[in-house]
Amino acid sequence: MENKSVLYELEQSVARITLNRPDVLNSFNRPMAKALQAILKEIAEDPDVRALLLTGSGRAFCAGQDLVEALPSGEDLPTDIGEIVEQSYNPIIRGICNLERPVVCAVNGVAAGAGANIALACDIVLASSK
Repeated sequence: MENKSVLYELEQSVARITLNRPDVLNSFNRPMAKALQAILKEIAEDPDVRALLLTGSGRAFCAGQDLVEALPSGEDLPTDIGEIVEQSYNPIIRGICNLERPVVCAVNGVAAGAGANIALACDIVLASSK
């Protein structure tokens, strides 16, 4: 099943990644994080990619972790936030930092928590006044 929470396109050697969960301000859940990790790996291995543009759909770049996934509900045990960081976000930050191409982040709104860290890992950040 194709993951539509992260969109990827390549045009004229520029890769464009769009975080695509606008209904929750592009906040991350595990499937979205895994999809972004896979796309970053694909870009790193593709000699046709010369640069990367990273942005978000809707009115936010990324509001960080989707708390619906991270916070316990009912009888569930508390989620290990350290595990989420290690498995979801650290590989994304390493993927961006180790990419041997320029990475531009177009921050079109809220960039909080993990979203702010992802933006700051990029080489250039262009931020909307919103």
